[in-house]
Amino acid sequence: MKRSENDSIIEEAIAAAKQHGVALPKWAGWNPSQFVASAAGVFEQGLGWKVIDFGLGKFHQTGLVLLVVCNALFDEAGEPLTKTKRVGNREYPASSFSRKFLFVRPGQTEPHHFHRQKERKEVSVLAGGPVEFELAWGESDTALSKRDVHVQIDGIWKEIKADGFVSLSAGESITLPGNLSHIIRVPANASHTILLETSTANNDRKDNIFPFMTPSSTPLEEDAKPRYQLIGEHPVKV
Repeated sequence: MKRSENDSIIEEAIAAAKQHGVALPKWAGWNPSQFVASAAGVFEQGLGWKVIDFGLGKFHQTGLVLLVVCNALFDEAGEPLTKTKRVGNREYPASSFSRKFLFVRPGQTEPHHFHRQKERKEVSVLAGGPVEFELAWGESDTALSKRDVHVQIDGIWKEIKADGFVSLSAGESITLPGNLSHIIRVPANASHTILLETSTANNDRKDNIFPFMTPSSTPLEEDAKPRYQLIGEHPVKV
């Protein structure tokens, strides 16, 4: 993907948030030159934007945009820290959870995936939708179970068959145990959808299990000056 295309996708997500009245952090609209030493915590905690196409090169069909707004600090192996850590002259309290916005276009899908270290996540539909969650228990790294699924929608238990789905509208939330594999899908006739995910912290390097594919990523083709700051590209450190 080209840098210009990546940044246009982020610009579209910001516009969708404004349209739906969803407020984002002020720095979500900053360009790299606006990040100064006072924003070093954004870098240290891995906050920021990420455009994901899972390496398939078909973002309009399989992809989404993340904006991470709350996160734990991690060690060099990618494990979330469980104790307060001092970095430079700043002290970061330990965090056991993370929070992120997910922006999903009509017709887009996030492939089947589950977690083991991440024990639980709550996904709320803030605006747009409806959103379909196709569900099945993870049986191994490459297989799903045929067991029935019991899942909570707004705290109310619902039973569905394996590979069945539930449809959520704005204002509704689903509780996903770590080993409950799920597809997130926004129908083509829906509107641009914004989700908020709050979850226990995990190691993103090895705890995102995709039974039917191996996601990958490639460096952006730098055809334009960056307009937004991506995770891992922040120029400032404490």
